[in-house]
Amino acid sequence: MLFGLYIAKKLGRSKKQTFTRTVVRLATAAVSVSVAVVLLSYGILLGFKEEIRNKVSGYAGHITVKNFDMSKGSENSYLVVDDSLISEIENHAEVVSVYPFLNKAGILKSDSVLEGIIFRGVPENYNFDFYEKHLLRGDIPKYDSVDSYDILLSEYTANILDVDTGSRLRLYFIDHSDVKQRRPKVVGIFNTGLMEFDKQIGIMDLRALQRVVGTDYSEASGYEVKLRSFDLLEKTTDELDQSLGFDKVALSVKAQFPTIFQWLEIVDTNVLVIIVLMFIVAIINIITVLLILVIERIPMIGLLKSLGSRNRQIMHIFSWQGLFILTAGLIIGNVLAFGFGWIQTSYHIISLTPETYYMDSVPFYLPLSDAIIINVVAIVCAYVFTLIPSLIISGISPTRSLRFR
Repeated sequence: MLFGLYIAKKLGRSKKQTFTRTVVRLATAAVSVSVAVVLLSYGILLGFKEEIRNKVSGYAGHITVKNFDMSKGSENSYLVVDDSLISEIENHAEVVSVYPFLNKAGILKSDSVLEGIIFRGVPENYNFDFYEKHLLRGDIPKYDSVDSYDILLSEYTANILDVDTGSRLRLYFIDHSDVKQRRPKVVGIFNTGLMEFDKQIGIMDLRALQRVVGTDYSEASGYEVKLRSFDLLEKTTDELDQSLGFDKVALSVKAQFPTIFQWLEIVDTNVLVIIVLMFIVAIINIITVLLILVIERIPMIGLLKSLGSRNRQIMHIFSWQGLFILTAGLIIGNVLAFGFGWIQTSYHIISLTPETYYMDSVPFYLPLSDAIIINVVAIVCAYVFTLIPSLIISGISPTRSLRFR
């Protein structure tokens, strides 16, 4: 067994209650709290990003392919649905699905209230998993080959109009001087927590909207593209954009909603500051307690030196003790962080204001691979800094240290 490890174990197993033992426990607690805060901060950050990414992508897809024009409104110039282009996009390795969609602004009227809304028309084979996840009541509409006027509304819009599932509304589409009226039925009400979108968007049958803007079923605003992984968003967007003709453009969800993703970058910076500060606190605590251990063990150091032990051997004793403190702190910190994360994810103890944070509770998402990286970095950084107090050992004289009390 290594000399330093053997001595460090003997000192660690000592049952003698000393001031140093109390300091070691406090240092272990401080490291535990620091590690827990780092893991929680990072897990909450990833949770925020994952939740918001999923919600924005649920509404708009990861990539939108549309006509190249300078329009910034919700209603872009319409294109003719091209099945061959859809197949070409679907053949990309990272693409999961491609759906034509059509955005059309309208006015909903209940008995006494008017509310402007943008309806997003989706086809019969559309994947409604996102809306089903956030459905509060009612059913997901089923759009077949016959024009359907079943619609999905957000809880915000339903409350404004004072309607519920089963209600019939008047819907007006204004196109230049022409006004077209429809009588949609509310079949489902959802709440994503993303109020910027919930306030504006409703879901409707693509065919029903196509009959509003044209005489057949050929027009659409663009194609909604969903990917296997958000991490390859920029790369896939560039590849699709280059493969399209001069009259089409591929826009990532980040390009369409830059404000939301810029806000996430600011959150990244704040969390990075917290992580760095917590690592510094943990390192300072370990250095401090090792200094105390060295000072208390000066007679032992002198005795070991007089028996022929080298400075490096004695330094290893205190490096191992620092590693014991760090390891115990990491274990406790991980248990605290993942325990809190599981409780928060299961029971939503800490709530948020959806209007500000786009969700109703604090999210937590921390992949095991990221947690392992954080723990390894913590061990390496802290262990390197344990060498600082150990350097004092080289300046301790055996003759003077044996008389030290």
